[in-house]
Amino acid sequence: MHETLGEEVQHILATMDGKHTEEEQTILSEKESEPEEIYHVYRVQGGVYILKEEEEDSGPTQVIDSVPAKRSQDYVTVFIVLVCCLPMLASITFQMYLIFNQPTVSVTLMPRSQAVTLSGTLQLGRLLSSLTLSQSQTTPTTGKGHQDAKEAQGTITFYNGLFTSQTVATGTILTGSDGVQVITDQVADIPAGNPPSYGLTTVSAHTLISGVKGNLPAYDINQACCAVSVLAKNTQPFTGGQDKRDFQTVAKSDIGKAASPLKTTLGQSVSGAFQGQLKPNEQLSILPCTPTVISDHLPGQEAAIVKVTVSETCSAVAYSSQAVTEKATTLLSTQALQKLGTGYSLIGDVQVSIKEANVTHTTTPHVFVSFHAQGIWVYAVNNAEQQHIKNVIAGKTKQAAMHFLRTVPGIVQVSMQWSNDTRLPKDSRNIHLALIYGI
Repeated sequence: MHETLGEEVQHILATMDGKHTEEEQTILSEKESEPEEIYHVYRVQGGVYILKEEEEDSGPTQVIDSVPAKRSQDYVTVFIVLVCCLPMLASITFQMYLIFNQPTVSVTLMPRSQAVTLSGTLQLGRLLSSLTLSQSQTTPTTGKGHQDAKEAQGTITFYNGLFTSQTVATGTILTGSDGVQVITDQVADIPAGNPPSYGLTTVSAHTLISGVKGNLPAYDINQACCAVSVLAKNTQPFTGGQDKRDFQTVAKSDIGKAASPLKTTLGQSVSGAFQGQLKPNEQLSILPCTPTVISDHLPGQEAAIVKVTVSETCSAVAYSSQAVTEKATTLLSTQALQKLGTGYSLIGDVQVSIKEANVTHTTTPHVFVSFHAQGIWVYAVNNAEQQHIKNVIAGKTKQAAMHFLRTVPGIVQVSMQWSNDTRLPKDSRNIHLALIYGI
């Protein structure tokens, strides 16, 4: 073959189109005299596919060449160029991003905090009119009593009608009209009579039986006895005779048990009674009350039930809790200023608790309220100081920035989310300060 494969392809394509020049016609005539070679040409997407047909017994069919389309070559070239330029384009894009989107660093500062407390007393409030309330309740008794049998006691008077004195021995027994016997406890020395009067003497005596039956009426004994012209009489009743028995008595716990709920009820009633004396926005503080407990029977006395009465006389004061809080806050703030100086500010509210209220016992009573106040003061980093801090650390390394921040007065703790080998932004607007107050 004297022509290149490309030229042959061009001729073949021209032949397929049916267009031939004179020179091509001459060449074709010459080729007809040469041994015939057969080529099969197939159009494919993007080019052609040429297949040469061999003579018989010359072996398998052989593919001579495949011509790719020019467009495919362009795509490959563009792809190679893009691959080579991609790192450079990525670097340029990243630099442009950094120019228009500079990173922001967050710096957290914890200023120093200090708790300040104060306990004191304020002359504040007014004394309310005192009042007395009482309530009563009856309750069964639980005490146990025992009574032994007992003889009655009395006296016997002896009359002497003789002109000489007479004696009646101790233990002389006399019998009353109801049959109850009594016995004398003393010797009766009866003086002589002096008409028209009798000599007489009186001695003690008791009944020989125990129980209420021995309680003799007056003159139950009226008889002659013992000697000539001697008469014995009980001019007064015999009393104190009692039977054996068990009975209920008042126990001390009975009174206490009945008084306890009464005190609780009275305490609630006292608070409600004083509420009517309060003005708007006033708080009530009841002073210690003076309770009184009485019962209609004393402990140990015989009774089936006992009535208990509890009385309480109370006083109270009224005050404004808002006024206490305001004055206590002012006092605490003054103390904080003296202790910490002007560089600190109060964070939150002052917590004020009222402990108690008292009244002075003078001619003119005064009310005093005791309190406890507490507040937290922190070192105040104002806007100018914050801007100064940002200006100083802008563009510095993290280590240098942290060293400076730890030297700032009033700052006790610092933290920063930033890489150690990257400098902070030079523009202070990209530095954000966060203040955290520890309480």
